[in-house]
Amino acid sequence: MAKVQRATTTNADVMLDGESLTAEQLGHDTVEMLQSYSDFGLRCLVEQCRHWQAMAEIELERRKLEGTE
Repeated sequence: MAKVQRATTTNADVMLDGESLTAEQLGHDTVEMLQSYSDFGLRCLVEQCRHWQAMAEIELERRKLEGTE
C-alpha cells in the first residue's frame, strides 16, 4: 500500500510514493482505482471505510473527554 503524506510545496496536495500529485490528479487516480475493483472488492472497501470511520469517531470522543482535541 502506498504511503500518502502532506507535501510541503504549495502546488501539490499530497505526495504519493515520492511523487507530488494535485488534488485533481489524485481524484482521477482514485476513480480509476475504484473502477478496477470487482464488486466484491468494492463491498470490502466500503466495510473497511465504515470500520475506520467508527474508529476515528471513538478516537475523537476520547480526545474530547480528555480535553486534547
